[in-house]
Amino acid sequence: MTRALVVGIALLASVTAAAEGPPLADVVAKVDAAKAGVETLAGEFTQKNRVKLFKQELTSKGKLYFKKPRQIRWEYTAPDPSVLILDGNKATLTTPGAAPQVFDLDKDATMRAIFDQLLTWLGPGSLAAARDDYELATAGTAAAPTLVLTPKLASTIGKAFARIELHLDPKSWLMKSIKLVEKNGDEKEIDFAKLTRNGKLPADAFK
Repeated sequence: MTRALVVGIALLASVTAAAEGPPLADVVAKVDAAKAGVETLAGEFTQKNRVKLFKQELTSKGKLYFKKPRQIRWEYTAPDPSVLILDGNKATLTTPGAAPQVFDLDKDATMRAIFDQLLTWLGPGSLAAARDDYELATAGTAAAPTLVLTPKLASTIGKAFARIELHLDPKSWLMKSIKLVEKNGDEKEIDFAKLTRNGKLPADAFK
């Protein structure tokens, strides 16, 4: 075996290992351990919506609050303000100049599935248990790990999304960003900033 061939095989092996990403069991265990200690979470986000058909990108900014077990405030501050609040099994959407829309998640399976997934990513839900709805894999490197979730066709979330990527901070094992790829090719990418774990939230965070 020539030296060039040996070098080529070594390079191919290193590329393959990088493509496979960090060990799945290790990533899931570390994320679950980090999330188990989260009582509250606060931060800001930038969301980029990419519409495949029109080849355009729309950017929104906002902030979020989470309180264990089932309270979330997802607020868009620009360019179009709106507030979506989850409190238990009730969700309320408020937009300027319109009456609040209230969703009963016990009766709305699609909205419940969306919030349940968000709670799994942010809060106490176990990513290990996500295997009921997803095929799990990893990508990236130890310094920039990514958890790739491919929804199973039979799942509610699988009707809307082809793939979900959770880009992780290897120090805190919280999410740095989420990428959602829809069935039609449209994408949403949400980058988080100034995430504070277990801090005091505003008294009116979920009102």
